[in-house]
Amino acid sequence: MNSAELRKKVTRQLIGRLSEFEYGFKRKTVHLLLYLAGIYVVYLFCGGDYGLFRIYRLSQERDRLQVEQMNLIAEAADYSQSLKRVKSDPHFVEWLARTKYGYSRPKETIYHLKTSPQ
Repeated sequence: MNSAELRKKVTRQLIGRLSEFEYGFKRKTVHLLLYLAGIYVVYLFCGGDYGLFRIYRLSQERDRLQVEQMNLIAEAADYSQSLKRVKSDPHFVEWLARTKYGYSRPKETIYHLKTSPQ
């Protein structure tokens, strides 16, 4: 074998090894980028501002606020009903004064009885 043929053979071998190395490097780089893209997609799907966990927490908070709103509406209706009765019913005013505030009529004695818990 002369030196020119040997040089060509060695050059082809080096080019083959370099192309194999370059192919492996490209393949590893592509795999790494695909893994990173997959992790990012999973993060976007599960976490973040529009993720499943955030949506679940917001739906729970919405349900809690709806229940609280219903309770407040019922409480406001009770207060408005009581206000109407205070304005129009003198017996209700007397009942409130006696039960809630402990008032009595003149020459009337109030007895507080203590009961034992059962």
